[in-house]
Amino acid sequence: MSLPAKLGKTAPLLIQHVLHHDPASPTRPQFNILKDVPPIFYDKSTYPDYSDSNACVHRFITKPQQSVLPVNDSQRVAGARYQVSSVCQKCRLHLELAVVFKTQLACRPGAVHHFCYFPKESADRLKTVAKSPGQALEVYIYNCTQTQCSATVHLKLWTPLIMPEWVSLLTDEDILKKRVDDALALEPERLEGIGRPTPLVVLTHLKTYIDNALHDEQRNRSINIMNKKFTVCFGTGGESCKQLFEYLGFKLVNDRWEPPRPNTKALKPYTDPLNIFLDNISFELLVLISQRPQHETEGQGANIAFTPSISQFNQLLGTTGYPKTRAFPNNSQLKAPFYEHLGAVSDMSNELIIEAYRQQNRIIPSRNSYYLRCLRSIGHWRGPVDDKTINDFVELETTNGKYADDDVPDSYSYFNLDYYRDFALSDDSIIGSFYARLEDTPNDMEPRKHLWRIGDYRKSEKIKAAAEERVTTAEQAEVFLGVHADTPDDFVISMYTAKISDSPDSKEVAKRAVRLIADSRKSEALQHFLKTGEAASAQMDIGDAFRLLHIPDRSVDDAAIIAAYSVCCSEAPEQIDTYRQALAVIAEESGSAVIRSMLVDDSAPANRALLDWPVGLRNIGNTCYLNSLLQFYFTIQPFRNMVLDLDRYKTELDEEVIRNKKVGSRKVSLLEIQRSQKFLVQLKALFNDMITSPNAFVTPTQELARLTLLSSSSEAAFRRKSLSTHKTSELGEINGMPIMGPVGPPAPIPEEKSTPSSSSPEKEESAKEDAGVSPSTRAPNELESGNASDQTVVPTVETKEVTSSSSETSITPEHPVSEAIVAPNRPPPVPPRPTPRVDNEQLIREEVELGAQQDVTEVINNVLFQAQCAIKPTKIDADGNQIDLIMDLFYGQTKSYITAMNGIRSKNEFWSDIKVDVATGSRDIYSAIDGAFDRQKVHVDGAEAEQYGAISKIPPVLQIQVQRVQFDQVKKSSFKSTHHLELKETIYMDRYMDVPEHDNMGLYKRRREKWAWNDELNGLKESLPDLFQDAHDKVQDLMLMKDDPEMGDDALDIDEGVLTHLSNLEVMTRKELIRIDSRMEQLTHLIDNQFTDMKSLPYHLYAVFIHHGSVEFGHYYIYIFDFEKKIWRKYNDSEVTEVHSTAEIFSDRNVKNPPTPYFLVYLNDGLKKRLAKPVCRHVEERPARTTLTADSSKSKPGRERAGDRSDVEMTDLPPSYDEAQKSAPDEKVISTGPAAMAKKLSPSPDRKRLKRKGAESEEDPTVASKN
Repeated sequence: MSLPAKLGKTAPLLIQHVLHHDPASPTRPQFNILKDVPPIFYDKSTYPDYSDSNACVHRFITKPQQSVLPVNDSQRVAGARYQVSSVCQKCRLHLELAVVFKTQLACRPGAVHHFCYFPKESADRLKTVAKSPGQALEVYIYNCTQTQCSATVHLKLWTPLIMPEWVSLLTDEDILKKRVDDALALEPERLEGIGRPTPLVVLTHLKTYIDNALHDEQRNRSINIMNKKFTVCFGTGGESCKQLFEYLGFKLVNDRWEPPRPNTKALKPYTDPLNIFLDNISFELLVLISQRPQHETEGQGANIAFTPSISQFNQLLGTTGYPKTRAFPNNSQLKAPFYEHLGAVSDMSNELIIEAYRQQNRIIPSRNSYYLRCLRSIGHWRGPVDDKTINDFVELETTNGKYADDDVPDSYSYFNLDYYRDFALSDDSIIGSFYARLEDTPNDMEPRKHLWRIGDYRKSEKIKAAAEERVTTAEQAEVFLGVHADTPDDFVISMYTAKISDSPDSKEVAKRAVRLIADSRKSEALQHFLKTGEAASAQMDIGDAFRLLHIPDRSVDDAAIIAAYSVCCSEAPEQIDTYRQALAVIAEESGSAVIRSMLVDDSAPANRALLDWPVGLRNIGNTCYLNSLLQFYFTIQPFRNMVLDLDRYKTELDEEVIRNKKVGSRKVSLLEIQRSQKFLVQLKALFNDMITSPNAFVTPTQELARLTLLSSSSEAAFRRKSLSTHKTSELGEINGMPIMGPVGPPAPIPEEKSTPSSSSPEKEESAKEDAGVSPSTRAPNELESGNASDQTVVPTVETKEVTSSSSETSITPEHPVSEAIVAPNRPPPVPPRPTPRVDNEQLIREEVELGAQQDVTEVINNVLFQAQCAIKPTKIDADGNQIDLIMDLFYGQTKSYITAMNGIRSKNEFWSDIKVDVATGSRDIYSAIDGAFDRQKVHVDGAEAEQYGAISKIPPVLQIQVQRVQFDQVKKSSFKSTHHLELKETIYMDRYMDVPEHDNMGLYKRRREKWAWNDELNGLKESLPDLFQDAHDKVQDLMLMKDDPEMGDDALDIDEGVLTHLSNLEVMTRKELIRIDSRMEQLTHLIDNQFTDMKSLPYHLYAVFIHHGSVEFGHYYIYIFDFEKKIWRKYNDSEVTEVHSTAEIFSDRNVKNPPTPYFLVYLNDGLKKRLAKPVCRHVEERPARTTLTADSSKSKPGRERAGDRSDVEMTDLPPSYDEAQKSAPDEKVISTGPAAMAKKLSPSPDRKRLKRKGAESEEDPTVASKN
């Protein structure tokens, strides 16, 4: 039974809200924190402010005569009422907090109550609770929502009994003075010498009367109105306070005030209304006494003792000592009420926060997505001290299909839809955007997740069905294929073909969709297609052509269209004729001569000598930049030699080596080393093919693509998910009907095929290995057993014969088959459930597609990391990290300096690439690199500080990543920046090196001068005045309106002096503009020439990775320079061509969406010919290559001479930086040492596993020579 959607909160929050709720506040907001569900929080600027500056923050003190608590939980009695009665020490608000357990069931140890407000019960109870005249009352009833807990909380609040006018009557000094003066005037002789009472004395006397009546029957005597003290305190005969005394229960009889007569022997807690009333009055008087100023209480001997109620509240509600977090409060918590909206408080432990989230979801399920946002934000606030439990739980919730409400706008943005105009979007338009995006996405999990969220948010079953690929109706079938009710039959067939081409696994679902549409339309053409698989040929239209080539934007240029065509042909060669037809339609429509020439020449092989030209790599699917990366690494000679001579370099797999191996400041496991060596084995096989193949191109294996693109951690997560989501396979079919269980008793097994049970374990293991099953692979029955391991080993192939050793009767020569299988005398046992059959090849393809979505630097880091894991170190640094060939080739080190009030700090770090961007406009390569090292303002310890970086060790292979994907804050979507990056064939890195502050070349001083010039230049750009001319023209137009007969009446009278003044300002502005332009030109010249004389560290451009397309779609290729032949080559998948005009690499083409570089490689100029050798060929006439086995790490004898001997003989490590400097002709050498920059060049947070950590000290150890 579901709970009502009402307010929920944990016991600690309920106590907190009770302390802040003030019913008597004159500015009390309409929102009531004790019963109202708060609105959803989006941002502080729009969230309503329910705070009340006049509200009392209560300090409750206990009224012991009205309170009762259990000694402990074990002595709690079912049905008994336990309560704490209190009064506020500041505002005299009365409170009664009571708990009743209907049964002995309560929350489990370590948990806290989670209460749900019940308005009906509260309203009913309000009618039965007593209150005094003029007193306001509030009643709240809460039930605990925890499973089986029977606790009910009754909360009652009463405003004070003593009215404000009566408080003034007892404490106002002017009123007291007048009252005493009046009494003295009436009876001067009798009252002669009597002292004037203070408010404290008046309150004390009245409290004494009340306490005597309540507790001391003997002293509870009537009061003579002639009593002097009574007269001066309360007036002659008490006439001034008569109304108050009567309210308190006193009666004037025969010149005496008779006090109230309660039962002084009443049991505690009080239940008699009179006892409760007088006890409340007594405590209100006690509070008023405690509020008197110090000068009244001095010398009076007032003994005021209070018992604060807060500890008793905690005892009553079971919140004493609940588990708390270790995380400190975060400032963000003050801005967003996420704890409060989960019904929790900020010091609760992670487990209690998660439980509060669960209970809130139970009582208000419509807010599930909002509550997940609250929980996720709390997890972020608590990190990194105490965030893991919450973050893991949030990830689990997300895996189970839940989402946070702030994910919904992202889901709309994912399809380029406007979340804020959801009302204007139809389900069909959203589904159409989904299918358009699906065409450009290699893995459909992400778009389906976003579509399902949108469908759930809109409560649209149609959208959710499309996301889940539910195809049970004709409408769902149309959505699945991306067609409409009026779509022609031939195009339905085209979309079916495209669907199964993109996703072969969806063939059966797609066929069912066509069948549903055919039945709905009664279409003979579709029925014919379903029976024969053939359809009548029809002319393809331009829309069909773009859809088949997966091009969502028809405005893309010819190069992008050709790139899409090439990818489609590589992925589905069997559909090449259809793709050529589509390309021909586009060529005809656009009139493009380039595309027409592609149709003529796309199959013409290049006529080149195989010995002196590199081979291409065939595109094996949507693997993005895979081929570019493989080509690049092949051309780096030391890396290629290491791969080809793997046996010499690879790490031994003995226990001690594995235990001590550290790569990137972390330990690596045996599985990671084995996977990495498998990667290099696959790479070695490809490199050998690239050297020896007689063909113009070779094909990388899917396994190599998977190992290259997907890290080990991503692979493990993906495989776990794949195994858990595969559906149970069918056992077969009879007459077209699937069989999901046993059909009947098995047919007799021929005797000659029976397997003796006496076979040796060795033979069984051998048989399993022969069948392609690892000896550790378990039988299906074992996988179903209770002690099955968590990690299922998937067989590489399916075995058709299974040897059983668990049957009661062994089938042996002594027990023939005919005797073993007899009619049973009982029903057959329940057969074992079939284990999921996993298509390993399909799994690898899916993993490759997933890996293709990784950022290029993630993949490069994955390649370098795996190479390091697979090979031996050349030495070990002070922190135990491995130093090896990869580190020496690709990793540099920088030092980041932070200048703050307390001095200069520095931090060292390794990096494998420099990250630059062109987000703000076109720039040259120096300006881009400047952004990674220049001075910037940062906040350190709450104060502003200066930070800059410098390179202390520069690698011979310098890699630069151009970050082109940016995020549009207005459109809330990603886009690709296509600003031009001006490349230079040679760059000089002297200006970025780490040097002492007072170096000989003055580099440190030059840097500071350049930074100052940059600041001045930016300031001038921001101050350019450009509005005066426009203002002058507008004023002149307004003045001319007077001459227009139709608009003369509406014209404005403007003083001509204004126009004159504006003209003068314009003249002054022009002069200022000339001055600013001149200074800007001067500053630009100074900046550009500040380091032109520093050329001792040249680096030559070697490789340019290119992307052509948008952020969602595009094609990748690479340019690589040949230093021996002095030519550039373009490696475009299977085609390797010479670049005849370097303009296509270096020039700004000034066209829409041009090809853009996204990764650059520069080589140390003195080492470039030793580092790079793009052509390495030794063609062999040999039979077709057989499938590579997992243990083929050793080179075959015929391939030992695959590369040039000069390659193999080359020194293992590149020369050190110091060695390279010796070759610089008569120039100053900038010394380098290991250091690293902390922020600009470090890997992004999600790649910290590859982070190279340098020495934290500022001392520069000497760079070891590698000669």
